[in-house]
Amino acid sequence: MPDGPMRKALADGIPVTLEDGRTIDPEDVLGPAQGQKKLVIVGDTETTEGLQEHVRDADVLVIEATFLQRDSAMARDYGHLTAAEAAALAASSNVGQLVMNHISGRYSDAEVLAEARESFPNSRVANDFDQMVV
Repeated sequence: MPDGPMRKALADGIPVTLEDGRTIDPEDVLGPAQGQKKLVIVGDTETTEGLQEHVRDADVLVIEATFLQRDSAMARDYGHLTAAEAAALAASSNVGQLVMNHISGRYSDAEVLAEARESFPNSRVANDFDQMVV
C-alpha cells in the first residue's frame, strides 16, 4: 500500500513509482470521479434563522434536534432546536439527508424520527461511532 504522499499523488492524478520499480497509474487504483459533496454540521443553535443559505443543497446536514415540538418553549429556554425545526430546515433547503444529534434522553429515537419524518422523510438519528459515506 503506498504511503500518504504517494496516495495523495495518485489522488491528484500523478503516477507513482514504488521502491521495487513498479509504476502505479492513478486509473489503476481509483474509481470514477464522484464530484464534490457538501456536508454541513451545525452545533447548538436556538434558531434556524440565517442558516438556509449555508445549508442549501447539502448532501448531508448534521444538526442538533434536542427537543420535540411539544417542548418548543423549553427548547427556546435552553437554546436548542426541535426535531420538527431541523426537518423543516432540511426540507426547505433541498438537503439530501438529515442526521440529527444531541437528542435529549427524555425522548426515544423513534419519537424524534417520527417528528422529523413528517416533513423530511430522509431523516435519521446519529449514534455513537456511526459511519456513513457522503
